Amino acid sequence: MSKSWFMPYIELLTSDDWLRLKEVRLFALQDSPDSFLSTYEREKDYNRDQWLAEFDRGDWHIGTIGREDVGLLGVTREVDAPTGECYLEYLWVSQDQRRFGFASHIVTVALERLREIGVTTAFLWVLNGNEAAVRLYRKLGFSSTGLRQPLEERPGRYEEQLRLDLARGQPRPVTCGQHCP
Repeated sequence: MSKSWFMPYIELLTSDDWLRLKEVRLFALQDSPDSFLSTYEREKDYNRDQWLAEFDRGDWHIGTIGREDVGLLGVTREVDAPTGECYLEYLWVSQDQRRFGFASHIVTVALERLREIGVTTAFLWVLNGNEAAVRLYRKLGFSSTGLRQPLEERPGRYEEQLRLDLARGQPRPVTCGQHCP
């Protein structure tokens, strides 16, 4: 039986979990290098204080099946942003758990937590060419803001900003059959 049949558990990490965040992020950067702006080479030498600083930027959700960490999602807030706004970033799901609804599940859980604490708007930036992510976010109710920003470190690539109004209700769940929780 595939691991994908088990219910994924989404956990909100604390700064005591910095080593776990480090392990999962470094694995994600190696597993899916074209999906992120950062690189394994940049983050592999981060020290303890740099990893702890990631918790100052926001919250980190880890998805597990059994004892295996198979997903990651960051929720951050810009320094000058209104208190009701945040960004989702760094969504990653291990290759053997893709196409089973896991990404939808981890994003939905994070959005529900945000709504509970009074966040009204969630934004994210998605890299051009990442069509699977665009489809996922659109199915969950995100729409384009029309903003695009070129990436100096990756000529020819850009990010597009998407937005979800959390005050309008629940994110739309993705229908994905028996594999979804």
